Amino acid sequence: MSTGVFKNQESLSPDFPIERHWDEIPHRTNQINMLWNFYGDILEKKGESFLRRLQIIGPSGSGKTCTLKFFGNEFEAKAKAREIDLNHVYMNLKFEGGRRVIFYRNLVRKIEPRLVSASFSAEELLRSLISYLQEERRYIILTIDEIDYFVRRFKKEGIVYDLTRLNELSNQPCGVVGVTFLARGKEYHDFLDPAELSSLGRTFVEFKPYSSSQVFDILEGRVAEAFHRGVCSDETLRFIADITASRKINGDLRYALDLLLYSGVLADNQGSNRILPDHVRRVLSQISPSLTTEDVVGLSDEGKIVLLAVVRSLSGTHPYTSLREIRENVGVLCEEFRLKPINNIDESLQDLWDRQIIDVRSLLEIGISGAPIEDLDRFLDGLIERLEARIEYGTG
Repeated sequence: MSTGVFKNQESLSPDFPIERHWDEIPHRTNQINMLWNFYGDILEKKGESFLRRLQIIGPSGSGKTCTLKFFGNEFEAKAKAREIDLNHVYMNLKFEGGRRVIFYRNLVRKIEPRLVSASFSAEELLRSLISYLQEERRYIILTIDEIDYFVRRFKKEGIVYDLTRLNELSNQPCGVVGVTFLARGKEYHDFLDPAELSSLGRTFVEFKPYSSSQVFDILEGRVAEAFHRGVCSDETLRFIADITASRKINGDLRYALDLLLYSGVLADNQGSNRILPDHVRRVLSQISPSLTTEDVVGLSDEGKIVLLAVVRSLSGTHPYTSLREIRENVGVLCEEFRLKPINNIDESLQDLWDRQIIDVRSLLEIGISGAPIEDLDRFLDGLIERLEARIEYGTG
């Protein structure tokens, strides 16, 4: 039963199986086409194909896992339509890895549990699996996630060597038609010995970080599933997308989903029927504080006033303001606190951006994501009141 702002909170989980619910993976069509180009003709051969090896390289949250699961589901469905007994098998080495024998036990259990025996060595498990696939004319296409983590943690286990040389166990196709390794970068190659690196090959598909507009597109679909209509405006969603595409987060979609989820929870707890930019700022300041008291206190006097002008220019419903509004508010603040006019506003804004205190997308889109506006307004008011007193009594 849905309550508050949420319609289906689970759809914001990074582990939510969108590959089963969506007809496509947004902004990953090129990568899926590359996968089909690499593996597609296996279906023409009715599965009678020797093992192929491919690497997927991309940072965390760039859609590697859901894209490979989506492709695996499609590949399996098209194989079944051609009466080919083929299954896609996904393995995550962070949860299903470890010693070779444990990994192969987990792998075999997903394909044919009756083959698993506590007395079998890793080699026996692997050979029994290949014999079974060949005898039953069954085929699997295998996705191995977190391979970079595994080779750093368990370098001597030799799983890369095993899985890339399955063809050598028999003079006929082994039944494993493809192995796709997923990694965040190619640095893990440094942990492989020359034989492993040679058999792994150099063929890879790159997943670049999502841009702000791409994150927005993907979150739009999640919002429609997760929230009631009107809960999350396009402005708030674009604000989250901009934060996600920033230098620090680097397009990590998992981060965006967490930010959206906890902003919804906060709005719910406060009895709000809408997720506002300040809900996002408050969550952001808690899960990843990018703006500290020390950052603000360390600003020049002019910097504090210009920052307060940015704060005063931001309303509760709009994540950004314009340079013109900031200039106007600087003038108002100087009059309010009886301070000298500030002429180098642009220089102060540049310093605030260099310190990563403000976000600048254009002269019309200047905002703050590192702290709730209400809290920052109150804190800066106190600092500038002390500045005013210092000037008035000549103690500065």
